Amino acid sequence: MLTLEEQFNTRVGAFLDSTGVSPTTLGMLAVGDPNLLRQIERGRSPSLRTADRVLAFIAAYKLDSGGARAPPGRTGGPMHRAGAREPKRSRAMSERETDEGTRPRTRFLRISEVEARTGLSRSTIYEWSADGRFPPPVRLSDRVVRWVEAEVEAWMSERLEKSPGR
Repeated sequence: MLTLEEQFNTRVGAFLDSTGVSPTTLGMLAVGDPNLLRQIERGRSPSLRTADRVLAFIAAYKLDSGGARAPPGRTGGPMHRAGAREPKRSRAMSERETDEGTRPRTRFLRISEVEARTGLSRSTIYEWSADGRFPPPVRLSDRVVRWVEAEVEAWMSERLEKSPGR
C-alpha cells in the first residue's frame, strides 16, 4: 500500500506526463511556488494543505482542458523535464469564459499576481484601491484579501484605451 506522499507523487507525475505542463509551471499556478516540485524531488514533504491545493488544481485543470493529452514522444521522469514546453491552453481556459455555460467564472488573484499583471507596486495597488483608482480587493477571511481577475483585466483594458497614441 502506498503512503500519502507516494500517492501524491504518483498523481502529480501522471498529470505532468499527460499534459506536458512543466513542474515549475504546476508549482507556480497551483500554490505560487515554482520550486515546489523540485524541493519535493529533493526530499521535502508537502504539507497536507499544499498537497490539497496541488491536487485541486490538477482536478480543475483536467476539467477545464477536457483532459488534453501530452504531445507524442514525451519522456522522462515525472519530476524532471529538461526543455519542457508550456501547454497550449484551450480558449475556455485562457478566456475563463463560463462555468457550465451559465455564469461567468470568478478567479481570485493574489497581490503578487496583480503586481505581475499590472506592473504596479504593492503599495500603489493598495493605495489606488483605497481611493477608487483601482478595483477594490475582496476580503475572503480575516487575513485573506484577493482581487477579482475580471475586474483587474477590465481596469487594464480601460487604461489601454485611455492611453495616448493608441
